[in-house]
Amino acid sequence: MARQSVQPASAPARSSEATPARYKELTKTLELQDRPVPLTKFERAVPGEATLIAKMARLAANLVVTNYCEMKASDPSVCAMRDQHAKAHGCVSAEFVVRDDLPAEFSTPLFRPGARYPTIVRFSNGQGKPKSDRGPDGRGMSIKLQGVAGETMLRGLEPRITPAGEHDFLLSSFPVFFCKNVVDYSELMEAVVAPNGTWREKFDLLLKWSVFAIRNPRQLYTFGRTGLVRINNPLTATYHSMSPYLLGEDNVVRYRVSPVRRDNDVTPWWWSFLFQSRSENFLQDALVRDLAPAPPGDDIVFDFSVWLCYAARPQDVEDASLWWTRPRDRTVSIGQIRIPRQNFLAPDRVFDGEHMMFSPWNCLQQHRPLGSINRMRLAVYLASLQVRRKLNMVGP
Repeated sequence: MARQSVQPASAPARSSEATPARYKELTKTLELQDRPVPLTKFERAVPGEATLIAKMARLAANLVVTNYCEMKASDPSVCAMRDQHAKAHGCVSAEFVVRDDLPAEFSTPLFRPGARYPTIVRFSNGQGKPKSDRGPDGRGMSIKLQGVAGETMLRGLEPRITPAGEHDFLLSSFPVFFCKNVVDYSELMEAVVAPNGTWREKFDLLLKWSVFAIRNPRQLYTFGRTGLVRINNPLTATYHSMSPYLLGEDNVVRYRVSPVRRDNDVTPWWWSFLFQSRSENFLQDALVRDLAPAPPGDDIVFDFSVWLCYAARPQDVEDASLWWTRPRDRTVSIGQIRIPRQNFLAPDRVFDGEHMMFSPWNCLQQHRPLGSINRMRLAVYLASLQVRRKLNMVGP
């Protein structure tokens, strides 16, 4: 991975100068022009979608600024981080291998039987600020395939910031998304980011959560469950795309990545739970321990599969919180991700991992994201990336 160039800058600002007001202009100058992506036959726009998406994009940018200022007050050397999945446990090298016997109905230019791709895998926590691994949180797995032929949808929209030859998959530790669509998501985020300093603000916050709970009990339940999934080691967890994607022209799928367990591959979870102390960074500790080059060992292997929604309807696509449980819905293995033993904490690799871009829209057309949640993510990820790079003075 090549390190991105750092533009020359004046002396760092004193931490006391790092306030949201000082950086307010950054969020005002974001490039959020309308870039419509034609809907597929499976999709339906929700009322007020464009307005809500722009609102959520600016909210994500403001979260980057707010978190940056709060962290910089105690650590002047801190960099701006992602508005979600800020804390990385490790960014590791891997290989993506497509099955030799992959059925033709699941083959695409990317998923060619026997195809192999150099791959980067980033393991992370879900929150927007680095916190202890012991707290409840969703856990993430971001996958970047390299050496991919063809132009991704994101590169067609943003060629300046999107390297050629890549393809991303973004996954988390719960099977479905915690909101149905961008309408639900905007209501939830208004409650999440609402101030609570005064008694009036606390009352307004309680009111927002109460209204959301009454209107969306299923989504609130899923939101709670997402953060309570117990993971003791990133290498033994199962990850899901949560939201739906196109596969080819007629298949609607969610992606699923699960460990292929072998004896002595990783330390058993019960051993860690009963006999090993859990540090604030115990998930990274587990990666370091189980990927240590010495003594030599087998690769860590994950199965990469798709959860196929049979005869998908618009409601299967536009409701990202919907479980697919009909009799003919099924899971099909596409290939494997193989992670060799390695030292992934070298300074250059950590730097590259922190400044690397992942987006669900950095994908080929045959794998495009579906539904209003994913249409929102196009703008949200770009807004977060823009303000983060401006604050850190790296990249275009």
